[in-house]
Amino acid sequence: MSVLSTMPPRKLRIFAFDPSMGRRHETLPLNEVIVSIPWEMDKLDPGVPFVGPVGEYVEVVDFDPSLDLVYRPVNLHDPSLLADNGLRPAEWNPQFHQQMTYAVAMNTIVNFESALGRVALWAPRDRDEKGRWINPQYVQRLRIYPHALRDANAYYSPEKKALLFGYFAAGEGQSGAPAGTIIFTCLSHDIIAHETSHALLDGMHPRFSEATNPDVLALHEAFADIVAIFQHFSYPDVLKDQIARTRGDLESQNLLGQLAQEFGQVLGRGTALRDALGGWKDGIWRAHEPNPRLLRETEEVHDRGAILVAAVFRAFLSIYRARISDLLRIASSGTGILPAGALHPDLINRLAKEASKSARHILQMCIRALDYCPPVDVTFGDYLRAIITADRDLYPEDEHNYRVAVMEAFLAWGIVPRDMPIVSVQTLLWPTMAEAAADYKAAFPSLSDLKADVAYLLSRPLEMIDELKSRSDFHDSEGQKFLDGLDRTAQEIFNELNKAMGNRLPQTAKRSKSSLREILGRNLLELGLEADRKVEWLARDLYGRLFWGLITEAKNAPLRDIIRIRTDVDAPATARRSKIVDSPAIEVHSVRMAARRGNRDQMEREYVVELTQTRHGYLDPKKQEAADKGKPPRGPHDFYFRRGCTLLIDAETFEIRRVIRTPGDICDDAELERMRAYLTRQARRRENAFTAGGSKPVRPEIFAHLHRQGS
Repeated sequence: MSVLSTMPPRKLRIFAFDPSMGRRHETLPLNEVIVSIPWEMDKLDPGVPFVGPVGEYVEVVDFDPSLDLVYRPVNLHDPSLLADNGLRPAEWNPQFHQQMTYAVAMNTIVNFESALGRVALWAPRDRDEKGRWINPQYVQRLRIYPHALRDANAYYSPEKKALLFGYFAAGEGQSGAPAGTIIFTCLSHDIIAHETSHALLDGMHPRFSEATNPDVLALHEAFADIVAIFQHFSYPDVLKDQIARTRGDLESQNLLGQLAQEFGQVLGRGTALRDALGGWKDGIWRAHEPNPRLLRETEEVHDRGAILVAAVFRAFLSIYRARISDLLRIASSGTGILPAGALHPDLINRLAKEASKSARHILQMCIRALDYCPPVDVTFGDYLRAIITADRDLYPEDEHNYRVAVMEAFLAWGIVPRDMPIVSVQTLLWPTMAEAAADYKAAFPSLSDLKADVAYLLSRPLEMIDELKSRSDFHDSEGQKFLDGLDRTAQEIFNELNKAMGNRLPQTAKRSKSSLREILGRNLLELGLEADRKVEWLARDLYGRLFWGLITEAKNAPLRDIIRIRTDVDAPATARRSKIVDSPAIEVHSVRMAARRGNRDQMEREYVVELTQTRHGYLDPKKQEAADKGKPPRGPHDFYFRRGCTLLIDAETFEIRRVIRTPGDICDDAELERMRAYLTRQARRRENAFTAGGSKPVRPEIFAHLHRQGS
């Protein structure tokens, strides 16, 4: 056993919300909390300086370009800091800024890995401006720049694979801080968690930064807010204080549902940047009232995202009320009305425990749902289906009716999947393979064969590579490049595994072909949280290529029909073509393992496979028609139209458990027109998040622009 695994967690002090809590008498006790980060997440000898800090997942680089200044980095292995849980919170100390960003980012990563049961990976480097991968390279660390901007902004940069935090002076006449006070966004718990969540989501779903419908970027923003808000509930002292102040009524105004208080106040909003519970109007704070029509009337990204956040928080409140109903009956002698005066500390502790459990369950439901989304063109309705299905597959019985609470809250805010005439927990479930196949007149003839092929691919990757080498339909040069790439990746995995094991194998074994087969002749995705992150990244790449080989086999044409993957010669000329085989190209975005622990402490494992196809789109229908016939107009196309599906495969039986498809396929002109109409409407706006002198729905620094617009 590793020495690191036996050590207690690393504990670090942070601001619970932001420095403004320390400037008010009533919130001063909430100014500081301590977070715990598993020591083994950063595989460093405690005797070696931990400077920066630079660890396994993140790298804090404290360079201020406006001053051309590098601040002295903190050493979190300094004995005095280890003994005192790190530096004390201090606005004036740049080393604490480094500690704060590191601690909150790592705490957010811990929550993701706990929910998904696997190590977190960042999006690969070298994605071009069109969203295509160019020689993807492994990114070990997300960079964090605490003082990157002299601006009232902070954002995740997909191009730099970095979080950039700004600072600015508070203006006259605003609450939150005296005029002239320097406001550091890197000292806001919520802003750090929000930006880290953007990076984690981009690592899972790189196409979710393409604004193909009004919900895509709104989901990105809402999800980042959801993570930031529900992490408040993991801080016991903060939670107990707010329970006491609200007398257990978390539907009333409180800090737990607010996001970035100081930042919002100094920008002149008078309150937090966003509030999941309510807002001020005419000097009176009012709770949000669900409005099922509001979604149809709202397209601004943050406003639209706030609707999703409100729906999720409403579901949490419903679950929390149900969990504390017995406590309230006991405390009120059956009346349901608590007696006047302060609540008993024991009751506060019990209410806080139930609130924490409810918040953690909702947060994990929201994170787990990411594996149950279509790979492109996601909508709020898709996300609702993902939450319900992911929870159903892990907790079949739903003893406390959590799924009903989520469905009810989403429907109250008008979030309904497209083309679903009857909405219930059952109809919201994504279809099984058998249900998806039932839509076709010809039943899929070889489900058992497919199961055997999937099992073979996952458990014996090197033998699958050998089989692919016998394919006769590969174009000579491109096919050979593909096969050579498989061999290179397999060898690189072997080398990295040796390195991860401390080079314990003898040199002769490491060079021999038999040893490579011994090491790689097994399933490489089963290590979960114990995996070496680079090996995990390489394994996903290798299995993605192997699944491409499986999907493109001629015998699997019926499967492609069911999952709406087109490889026929009748596809429009604008569909991107494969260089390896003579058909429209298929991208396998990811093959990853999801491991979750159920309510009976059982482990549920499944493989998540994402496939997409791409077609060039034009805003002018006449140009589209000509290009589809092989006569493209001069100049570049205007946008990318993508379709695809996510397959969930049982890790024990190798059966395809769920089929999650986008509406239509790559040849669907009606879906193409739907996207064209949306982009055309956006292009007419003078300034928006999707266009800037062009019509491409992707911007290299989309989040920098969005956060400036939303601040």
